[in-house]
Amino acid sequence: MKKLCLILFLLLFSAALSAETLYYYVEGKKVILTEDFSSYSFIRTSITRANFVLPQSVKLLKKNENASIIEISDASAKETLIKNGQLFPAYIKDGVKLHVSGMIFVKIPGKPNAENAEKWCRKNGVTFIKQYQYIPQWYLVSVDGNPVKKAAELVESKAAEAAEPSFFIPIKKRAYIPNDKLFSNQWHLHNDGSNKSVTGNDHARVAEAWEALQTFKGNLGGRGVKLAIIDDGFDLDHEDLAGRFTNGKDFGDNDNDPTYYVYDEKFCRAHIDYTGIEYYDCSDMHGTACAGVAAAAVDNGKGVAGACPECTVIPIRIDFLSNTTLDDYAIESFQWAASAGADIISNSWGPLDNEGAMDASTPLKNLFAQLATEGRNGKGIIILFAAGNGNESIDASSTKDGFASNENVFAIGATRADGKRCIYSDYGPSLDFVVPSSDFSSDYRTQYDGIWTVDNTGRDGYNTGKSSLGDSQGNYTNDFSGTSSACPLAAGITGLVLAANPDLTRNQVYQIYKNTSDKVGDKAYSNGLNNYYCYGRINACKAVKRALKLAGEDVSQVVCSGDPETDDPDTDDPDTGDTGHPGDTGDTGDTGDTGHTGDTGDPTDTADTTDTADSADTGDIPAGPDCGNGRIDPNEICDGNAIPCAQLAGAPKNGTAKCAANCMGWDQSGCYNDGETAPEGSDTPDSGNCGNGIVDEDEECDDGNKTSGDGCSKYCMIEESNSKSGGCSLDLL
Repeated sequence: MKKLCLILFLLLFSAALSAETLYYYVEGKKVILTEDFSSYSFIRTSITRANFVLPQSVKLLKKNENASIIEISDASAKETLIKNGQLFPAYIKDGVKLHVSGMIFVKIPGKPNAENAEKWCRKNGVTFIKQYQYIPQWYLVSVDGNPVKKAAELVESKAAEAAEPSFFIPIKKRAYIPNDKLFSNQWHLHNDGSNKSVTGNDHARVAEAWEALQTFKGNLGGRGVKLAIIDDGFDLDHEDLAGRFTNGKDFGDNDNDPTYYVYDEKFCRAHIDYTGIEYYDCSDMHGTACAGVAAAAVDNGKGVAGACPECTVIPIRIDFLSNTTLDDYAIESFQWAASAGADIISNSWGPLDNEGAMDASTPLKNLFAQLATEGRNGKGIIILFAAGNGNESIDASSTKDGFASNENVFAIGATRADGKRCIYSDYGPSLDFVVPSSDFSSDYRTQYDGIWTVDNTGRDGYNTGKSSLGDSQGNYTNDFSGTSSACPLAAGITGLVLAANPDLTRNQVYQIYKNTSDKVGDKAYSNGLNNYYCYGRINACKAVKRALKLAGEDVSQVVCSGDPETDDPDTDDPDTGDTGHPGDTGDTGDTGDTGHTGDTGDPTDTADTTDTADSADTGDIPAGPDCGNGRIDPNEICDGNAIPCAQLAGAPKNGTAKCAANCMGWDQSGCYNDGETAPEGSDTPDSGNCGNGIVDEDEECDDGNKTSGDGCSKYCMIEESNSKSGGCSLDLL
């Protein structure tokens, strides 16, 4: 029994000795490392044969030029590796596993040139590799033997001012990379430059936004957000969309099944493709593709990923074969979406390109205004429209698109993988933002930067079952394109932003995009915008980061790629930043979305009344030279006018707020709550006389009706004339 105990003691003692504690120095202080034998670094050296391969039982985890991180399962493999190179266990530093690379960083006394540095290396038993250009005092050297021990030895002998091992360190990508099989093709969501089939490395930074949301919300984004898509039909049972939909509506067949429709052959629609070849399609397929871009499932090991993987999609089908009643369909569709609780409405449709001007009907315009200001419980539904694919202005009188140019929608253009505007993407003063999509050559005969997305299952979609068109089963397409693809991408990103901060108003979302979009493309930006990209390409990561910050989260550790975030620091209220940037001079009524000065047609957006901070944040700003002239000039929020207190978020709901003396905010001294005595001189938004055609004491105007319009609001308060100059006005350029 005593012999057995002695043997056990010796075994335990030898095991304890085998786990050696090592150290090196950082700024004169010891850094302790503990060996961990669950994995190893194998370093190839001069004794390693050129044709040497790792034993079959060894599991390779990571490989560099001369170093491999491995796991070893048997002793014979370990012996083989020791005979053919250097083998070192992993090291634990502050709970983190590290692996040596066989190299160390050294700071050589006297900052010698390369020749003297090599002499120093030979003298100290290391091999010179390189000197660093911007930190010339530091050199990288390789060592024979344990690099941790060698680093400590060089410092303790004073041969080097400093020496630290070069480790393989566990780096977590900023972007969340899902396991969807075709995700590597979706450059528009994440583009690390490895996909050489596209024109550049630009992208919308969606995967980075997922990573931020995973950290703060515990999911990839969209949970609780309802995204309505109005289009031609949907594959509700697709493997990558099943479970993504809530109850939908078909206004073509007037039923509750918005499934894509397969037409009788005599109704098949003829098209001319970009190569000039005529082809026919006999089914709805556009809506399915849009739904995939916006909200295809993520991490299901199948197909593609959508921008907002946890958004709930409200599918609404319009029959485009009978589009002569499009306005009626549209009105019914928008109303149905709002009633279904839509936070966002995506529309990849509009007037025919290159067929002249077409405006939206007045009822539809009024509906846009109503939903954008009073929908979503007063926060405003975010309505997005594809800008169009005619390479024409959406504002010019001869080509006006009354849907995309409407002041109450976000008009979305398209850029390709190198950040340049797609050749077809419409432009103009009313364009708001751009996002990635595919492009074509100048003769439209070659397509590139194709967007991978969901297609109708089997042969009923764009891909008829050819791998050259997507996958061989026909469930996915590789060439979805146009602003039709851009719009649902922007809608999906908007779902991520609302998931980060559900309390954001529609105007605040606009302002976030305005301040965080990247200035891509080949056109100069004047004061932060231009006529072809407007405020730039939406950066999903920076937008989500800003939304999280406004929700009170500490986002200091969130790092987004793209342009430096220099416009309006994250600490700023999204609506007050306009007052400090000359580039926002056209945002005369926004300061929340003033790019859309037309929003002032709605009382809830007069000078961005969604933000009481406008009256608090600007109190110390001196009045500009034009303050008091009765016009809302550049960099003013108001000028001599007043608004109902109910329009100011957080303010008492009764009474009237007057423009502050510096024209930079609202004086709330005339506001009061129910049950409180009205301050002297205060008046209510509508005492019952509004709409009688007479300007009463408590009114600034009265045009005989109680609807918003140019000049007089439905509260009988003066408003600015409707125009969309706030988004991208030519006046600003």
